Amino acid sequence: MSLFLSLVMVALATAPACGKQDSPEDTGNAQDLTIAAKGQSSFTVRIQQNLFSNATAFLGDIQKETGVELKTVSALSPAKEDSDEILIGNMTSYKIIIDAAKKDLRHGYIIKAVGQKILIVGTDDAWTVLGMEYFTGRIMASTIYCDNGTFKIPRDFSYVEDGDDPQLIARLLKQGRKFDLIPEWVGACPRRDALRVAQGAASDGKYVYFSMKGNEDSTTHDSEVVVFQYTLSPFKYVGESAMFNGHHANDMTYDTKGKRVLVNHGSGASSTLTAIPTDPTIGEPVLVKTAIGIGGITYNAKRDMYGITQGGTKYVTADASFKLKDNFGRTDNMKETYTAQGMGSDDSYVYFPMSPGSNSPEKVNLLVTYDWEGNYVGNLKIPKNTESESMFYAAGEYYVNFYESAAVLYRVYPDLVYQPQR
Repeated sequence: MSLFLSLVMVALATAPACGKQDSPEDTGNAQDLTIAAKGQSSFTVRIQQNLFSNATAFLGDIQKETGVELKTVSALSPAKEDSDEILIGNMTSYKIIIDAAKKDLRHGYIIKAVGQKILIVGTDDAWTVLGMEYFTGRIMASTIYCDNGTFKIPRDFSYVEDGDDPQLIARLLKQGRKFDLIPEWVGACPRRDALRVAQGAASDGKYVYFSMKGNEDSTTHDSEVVVFQYTLSPFKYVGESAMFNGHHANDMTYDTKGKRVLVNHGSGASSTLTAIPTDPTIGEPVLVKTAIGIGGITYNAKRDMYGITQGGTKYVTADASFKLKDNFGRTDNMKETYTAQGMGSDDSYVYFPMSPGSNSPEKVNLLVTYDWEGNYVGNLKIPKNTESESMFYAAGEYYVNFYESAAVLYRVYPDLVYQPQR
């Protein structure tokens, strides 16, 4: 994992919490923003509308350490340039300074003093919540900034957590955090002629690939498969493969070592894949035979190995030449109420997308999660009732492909709730 941490001020990792007593001493100078002193504060908190449910716990943490109950103002109210405010998340009233502060962020958050404002903003809502937790759990916990009831930071303060490979879902799962996933629309690969059924999706981080197959109601076109290539960001059509017999084309993954897309045929030829070279452009399909039945597949570059599933009961791993390594099976039993789909992974976990059926207890999609050692971790809910097909992690983000009259790609990220720090 490549993680860039820019910390202008001193590291706060082991700093103790601040006291709550009033202090007769000087509370700072013109170079400081004094958030609280002697039980008083000139600051208000303006928080992004859909994150407002996190405000109570956040403000409670500040009150516990300083004795000051900060007030909130609506994120929709007009900007007050000369007022002392903590700005949390995105809001139109301060769009210019917020966008400027986070313009170079890839995947993370920034805490920054700008004039009379203190900004806490992330590249999405989950990162903003993590920024809020760092503000109260690490910055306010340091006696450098918070001591004897006085909480102040320098006017040039800036802290950034940012990275190109954060694997955020894995990070939060390792911490034992509980969360659902929010889907955010990215783009769609539309139907074309007889190619009407969305199947797998995969990415190399720059491009995203979709397998589209013939209409299952037609025996003439059922096995006709084409892989379409789009740029991931911005989402834009680039090209496509020649048509090939991919049978059901259940799932696909990207082999970064071999620089090729792999489409597993699934029903009708479960131990056969079609490999499509992508360096430098999408090439001719080539058959690959294995000794393993494959319904869903994922490749992990760090481990140089494959995860493989089939029918909602199988979970095996294989090396780069498709030699079987481990046969774990699955203990989640979700196939009884949900429909098994493809498979995806990051360096720590594998994720099995499963879509709701007629007897599902909730009309949501799931990412049934295991680690690479075969241990069942739990289920991540996606509040959508359409059919998921495949998932992947690429370019620092997690994606799920859905069949919605086309192949529709969504980025999914944690619906994170602020955890009290004090």
